Amino acid sequence: MSLKRHLIIFRCAAWFCVFLIAYLSLIPDELEMRTPAPPGVEHASAYGVTACLLVLAYPLQPVWLIIGALSAYSGLMELLQTFSPGRHPGLDGMLWSSAGAIFGGLLVSLLRSRMR
Repeated sequence: MSLKRHLIIFRCAAWFCVFLIAYLSLIPDELEMRTPAPPGVEHASAYGVTACLLVLAYPLQPVWLIIGALSAYSGLMELLQTFSPGRHPGLDGMLWSSAGAIFGGLLVSLLRSRMR
């Protein structure tokens, strides 16, 4: 499979995750379904996977920019929860999400540099 095809697949998957995070962050509390994992682990996992995909999808972008954008996005999602019934923003959610983005982004960056 060509590099261009890989990039298209990674970009579609990455943006699907970005939109899925928005949906799951902003749905009303009564529609929310949780996993057995603690909320912080859910946040970190979602943002970690998204960061992995974004770093793979945009190999020419600096990793710090992707991590920073995802961290800012997590803050925005937390603030917007103010307007979603039964939801409340929290600094802890933003910190867990940012930690996941840092871990996911740096992991792919490290693995990519080792494969060269």
